[in-house]
Amino acid sequence: MKKTLFVGVVLVYSLIAKASDLTTVTSTLLSTALDEVVLIDSRLPLKRSQSGKTVIQIKQKEIEQFQGRSLAELLQTYGGINILGSRSITGQNLRFSVRGSTNNQVLILIDGVRISDPSRIDSDFDLNFLSLAEISSIEILKGAASTLYGSAAAAGVINITTKQANTSVIDLGVTLGSEQPAERDLDLLSYQNTEFSASKSLGSVNVNVGGALLRTDGMSAVANGTEVDPFQRYNIYAKLGQKKTKYSWSLLTRKAEIESAYDNIFPIEDAAFTSFSTLTSLGLNAGLNYKKGSLTFSSAYQNTQREYRDSYPATYNAENTTLEVLNNYKITDRLYSNQGVMHNTARYEGAEVTAQTDFFTQLVYLGNHFQFNAGGRLNQHQTYGNAFTYTLNPSYVVDAASGKHKWFASLSTAFTAPSLFQLYDTYSGNQDLTPETSTSREIGWEYSTVNTTRVSFLYFARDEQTKIIYDFATYAYGNADSNLLYDGVEAEFEWSPQEDYRLRFNYTFNQVNEGNIARIPKHAYSFIYDYKVNETLSYNISFNHIGKRLAFEGTSLEAYNLLDLKLNKTFLNKKLTAFVMLNNALNTAYVELLNYSTQGRNYRMGLRYRF
Repeated sequence: MKKTLFVGVVLVYSLIAKASDLTTVTSTLLSTALDEVVLIDSRLPLKRSQSGKTVIQIKQKEIEQFQGRSLAELLQTYGGINILGSRSITGQNLRFSVRGSTNNQVLILIDGVRISDPSRIDSDFDLNFLSLAEISSIEILKGAASTLYGSAAAAGVINITTKQANTSVIDLGVTLGSEQPAERDLDLLSYQNTEFSASKSLGSVNVNVGGALLRTDGMSAVANGTEVDPFQRYNIYAKLGQKKTKYSWSLLTRKAEIESAYDNIFPIEDAAFTSFSTLTSLGLNAGLNYKKGSLTFSSAYQNTQREYRDSYPATYNAENTTLEVLNNYKITDRLYSNQGVMHNTARYEGAEVTAQTDFFTQLVYLGNHFQFNAGGRLNQHQTYGNAFTYTLNPSYVVDAASGKHKWFASLSTAFTAPSLFQLYDTYSGNQDLTPETSTSREIGWEYSTVNTTRVSFLYFARDEQTKIIYDFATYAYGNADSNLLYDGVEAEFEWSPQEDYRLRFNYTFNQVNEGNIARIPKHAYSFIYDYKVNETLSYNISFNHIGKRLAFEGTSLEAYNLLDLKLNKTFLNKKLTAFVMLNNALNTAYVELLNYSTQGRNYRMGLRYRF
């Protein structure tokens, strides 16, 4: 009760702070910015050197270079991130991991607002719904972030920002190619993807609309299967927005439908099963700048409907609603704060509606060399009760003649609320579950120069308590008796001395000292090289190594290497782009998910026209 009162008083005080003489606080923060700006780790616009984390930023240029591939494949190329299923048949149920985590410990945001499917076991979001055509940028924060973002942010946050109109432009793209396993010859046209988007300014209001249609029909879901399992997805979206000095707002609506064939699990064999999934969402963001800060309001509604036609048919209809108010306030020239309240409700047919309300606050000190970030969050859940988290994140920056050296450390706690499925499922639900809790530690160093070089090295550890597990003794979900302790090392290197070429390398060592770390490699690294031969011709080389990992107790999977090649050529004064790519160029045979198929050597070719 005392924690609730304390956080509530701080929140109310900040929300009623004097809002006259409207201007923007961000100009103070960024007036001397020379390095790129990050937002996700503090929810304040900070220079990278002022951030106490190593934030991953994926900009629109790199996203466009991944035309012909998926969002999961793009995320897989970054250190500390493992997307199981990214190289399997399109539509495979993706299992995303950050530093050894499970799906329920990674929070997905779209335009800064959480999105999830409450009917799924982990209450996570299916990345298969998204097309790269609608995404303008991605920020990834690794490590515990429950203090700023609440439940499910125990191991990381992925914030996907959708496109918005700035100029009048029409963008059309088509990709054709193959999707087949390594055992088959390269002779099929089994991948087709068409994308479009249009942007226009109507007076002071910017409008962006778009969509995509993807179809594949070249592989079986199970290894050595003989029956092809087709996949089809279409998605459409529309976004309106306005950005002024004093205020801004955006409204986003989206619909996506997936029809996907799949095979039997018990036993694993070919089967003529089909699933249908529909996502409908609506999101609103509004911001107001005043003399010493800014006030933002965010809301989102998602409805997900799923139907499974197999030996045990099932249907799900789930809804998720989030409302959040966030206030950023400048206390002094060196000290900033933000405070907020978030309310989330979730339901699906057959389960009770559950609600949670969070209060959070944070202080950020920005000295000439020393920075400090500290905050706390109280979550009140109608089923499991209260959970409190905190974060402490100091950093120190030294300016050298050639760049900036940054040393940083963090200590953060996090929680993950039980999902509706785990609480209320007829057969396996347990309403006595308590949330998963964890403590994360991080210490590291980063060196960066302006738009040229970035090198980072860090050690991380995550101690998980009351892990939610499926208990085979009771055939129900429960909290584990013992803790899990993950730790590891991450190293990243980016080098782009000239606009003509860019080199990116990352390495991750991940291990568990207590418990197991199924499906996650102990060693993984990626190498990405982009080279611009001339004004119209460029190529890309991507190499990914996945080390040995445990499939389940007593069974391990061998390491494998994948090489991807891509060539781009522009015409008509860069309005038309043509590309050809070869994925898994060496036709490596490997196992990503035990007993399930993986993609062998496949080609993709495409055109993109922008006018």
